[in-house]
Amino acid sequence: MKKKLVALLAAGALVVSMMGCGGGGDKETASNDSSEPTTNSPAENTENNTDTNSGDTIKIGLVSMITGDNPLNGERMNQGVQLAVDEVNANGGVLGKQVELEIVDDQTLQDVAVTCVQKLAADGVAGIIGPHRSTNAIAVADTVASLQVPLLTGGTSPSIADLENPYLFRGRASDSIFAEAAADYAVKNLGAKKLGLFYNNDDFGTGALGVVQAYCEENNIELVAEGHNTGDKDFTAQIMKMQTEGIDCALIWTHDPELAIHARQIYELGLECQVVSSPGVTMSQVLGMVEADYVEGWYGVTDFVSTSTQENVVEFIDAFKAAYGIEPELYAASYYGCAKVLLQAIEDAGSADRETVKEALEKISDMTVPNGTATCDENHDLIHNINVAKIENLTPVFIESVSVE
Repeated sequence: MKKKLVALLAAGALVVSMMGCGGGGDKETASNDSSEPTTNSPAENTENNTDTNSGDTIKIGLVSMITGDNPLNGERMNQGVQLAVDEVNANGGVLGKQVELEIVDDQTLQDVAVTCVQKLAADGVAGIIGPHRSTNAIAVADTVASLQVPLLTGGTSPSIADLENPYLFRGRASDSIFAEAAADYAVKNLGAKKLGLFYNNDDFGTGALGVVQAYCEENNIELVAEGHNTGDKDFTAQIMKMQTEGIDCALIWTHDPELAIHARQIYELGLECQVVSSPGVTMSQVLGMVEADYVEGWYGVTDFVSTSTQENVVEFIDAFKAAYGIEPELYAASYYGCAKVLLQAIEDAGSADRETVKEALEKISDMTVPNGTATCDENHDLIHNINVAKIENLTPVFIESVSVE
């Protein structure tokens, strides 16, 4: 019965895939755009059979946000993963076979992300990279478990680890690390006595809220927290509240469009305080939307800083620039790292069998990638370090790297 049920689900996914991984449903990060998924092979393996090692190539999948409210981020994801695949293929592939990458578009929507995972599993991938946002990663968790396909997400909400899903892995540091590091840096390095937190009301932002609240309670730090929604365009009320409360350092935990608006309005409304942001402020996507004065002197806690002089980071930057003619940022670096980890796990497993690959991912240890050192822990988190950068003339300048176990 289980195989028949999964076969029916997969068949349904294939019908949907003929129209692209499109659909309605949750409009939290809504886009009405649709996109045909990039695919290099016909669908196969329509039952819950985890042995994907019989073809001439080894397939991996990427659930990317090609359309939606952050298409540039999706483009960088695609480029990072493709670069990793191209490098491996140039060196003989994996297990003596070339790697085939299939990319599908989740449109930054949760229900579409589920459909995309179903399609990739039906197409016989050995593992999946993405989706990016925490809400989408949580949305696909049950599907990943039922189809028994290993997946590496870039979602950072602490609640992902709480799912205890044996097939769900995280290729970026959890916000339990990021948010605590941001609060700790504000207090210990910037001398903050009263913190303000602007946070998105989704899983990404509320996950950070819980971490920062716990940190402030433990360290007797006063906290003023103000939430907002994805798509909001005016944060005057929240900023004026922070000004009235007299905060001396603001933490900002939200997505790129909202972060850029926060930067402009904080500057225009004259909120005078230090600012420590989630990773977005270090990325060209955000820096390209703001004036230099808006974010001058801000700090960001991030996976990746392009001004780092670490040898492996410099090598990745050079390779990315040679391939695409532009500087990489954290999406490119993080998902390049996810791809490298997945491909190494397939090699270590000696097979593209999904169960064996999942077990190999659990054994990944001390593997250097551009956004840190990958070691799988009991929560299936791979990255345990973050970088602190300071924005100077729209350039993120590396300050220090902090490892958290």
